Amino acid sequence: MRLGKDIYEKHVKYYAPGAVIFQEGDQGDKLYIIIEGEVEIRKSTYSSSAKTLISLNAGDIFGEMAIIEKKARSASAIAIKPTKLLIMNDALFERMIEKNSDFAKKMIRILSGRVRRANSILQNVMVTNVENQIVSGIIQYAHDFGIPTFNGYRVNVDKFVNWACDHLGILSEDLLATIQDLLRKGIISYSALGKSDVVIKQRRKVYKT
Repeated sequence: MRLGKDIYEKHVKYYAPGAVIFQEGDQGDKLYIIIEGEVEIRKSTYSSSAKTLISLNAGDIFGEMAIIEKKARSASAIAIKPTKLLIMNDALFERMIEKNSDFAKKMIRILSGRVRRANSILQNVMVTNVENQIVSGIIQYAHDFGIPTFNGYRVNVDKFVNWACDHLGILSEDLLATIQDLLRKGIISYSALGKSDVVIKQRRKVYKT
């Protein structure tokens, strides 16, 4: 991406090591491109400290979501080394998108990467929620229909799957796959009678009332 002399002189700024470029919670109205140096993106934690999310170097772009969405910064940016940044406001951002195809393509790649990461996180959350839902379902089923044993409550797998399909709205293949995961994790175990039944261990705190 080539910069004209007028853009360089008006929009390039130097930051010394340790300088705060922006802070979490600041209203965002600019995008940053690292010409040289290093920047860390840090997120506040509950312990009043901060966790480094990523380190960025020459050629990297950051702060783009704030300029697009006009929302507060979700993290802070700190210069780690002597750092030179191209700072884009709305007008320059739109100009670069319109006039510089290389810049436009790079922004598309960055935003596409964000969507992929968001989809991946969402998928993981959904998988986790399904597992939690099935665990809760087994606990409920064991509470209502399980047979007490020395190690916990015994549940027939086929009967639970039929019950869960109706009550949880989860496909039988997903239920069976998750049951195998729970067996591997030791959350449940096969009963002494064989693989047709599983045992919900006492540590899951499943008791008859």
